[in-house]
Amino acid sequence: MGDDALVAERSGLISSMLAVIDRRDWGDLVDLVTDDVVYHRPGCPPIEGVDAFVAFYRKRCIVASGRHAVDRCVEAGGQGFVWGRFEGMSHSGVPLNEIFADWFEVRDGRVARRRTFFYRPAI
Repeated sequence: MGDDALVAERSGLISSMLAVIDRRDWGDLVDLVTDDVVYHRPGCPPIEGVDAFVAFYRKRCIVASGRHAVDRCVEAGGQGFVWGRFEGMSHSGVPLNEIFADWFEVRDGRVARRRTFFYRPAI
C-alpha cells in the first residue's frame, strides 16, 4: 500500500468516526475503536476502554446533536490529526460552535487513542 493509500485509509477512518458520532450510531462506533481505546478530553479524566468510550457519548457528553466540519485531516506513521469546527446543540438547548483539533493513534485499522483539543474551555 502506498503512502497516498495509507493517508486515505486513516483519513477515512477518522472521518467515519466523526460521522458516526454525529449520527449518534453507537453500534458502529464500537467497530471503529480498539477494545482498549483511551480518550483524553479536556475536563474529563481519561476515558478507558470501548464500553466507557461509548458510554461517554451516550450518557456524559453535553452534546445533544451536531456536526463536525473537518477542515483538514493528515496522517503519518500510524497517527492522524484532524481539525475543524463543531456546531450543534447541548442537551440544555445551548447552541455549540467550537473550533476543535483531535490527535488519533491507529492500530490494526481502528482508533486506539484519541486526544481532543479545544480553542478555549468548551464542550
